[in-house]
Amino acid sequence: MATIFSDPEVQTLATAIDRELAGIEHSRPTGAVQRSLEEPDAPLAKQAAEIERITQEKPVTFLKQFRKAAKADLCQEGGVLYTQWQQWKDLASGDVVKNFGPVLVAMGFSGVLLETLVVAVGVIVIHIGLKAFCEEFGDSPPPPDARL
Repeated sequence: MATIFSDPEVQTLATAIDRELAGIEHSRPTGAVQRSLEEPDAPLAKQAAEIERITQEKPVTFLKQFRKAAKADLCQEGGVLYTQWQQWKDLASGDVVKNFGPVLVAMGFSGVLLETLVVAVGVIVIHIGLKAFCEEFGDSPPPPDARL
């Protein structure tokens, strides 16, 4: 995968992700994450607002497109982040930056918008967990009573 960010940029963006995650309520969301992204007081409201501001799309719509573009790395066996999640049930912020950057560039983002977007998407994916992200933003809707 192509390198989009320099090592210092990766570190800066990873630190931004970690800082935002530290400011979010520590519990994992339950129920539909998609609905919670539309609530102004939800733990991920800041990230959802950034996604909407940058992409001019509803966060749920954009995250479904992102998941589709990043599916091989995130949601399929053998993917870099998929493998990391299976082993540790966590993702390193630096790895998220390195892997999400090329996907977002391929989707047409660059510059400061790319940096802001990689942080917002990274926070959402790490906070809800990779498995929940792949299920929640997949091609078919999750069951109404799915627990994330």
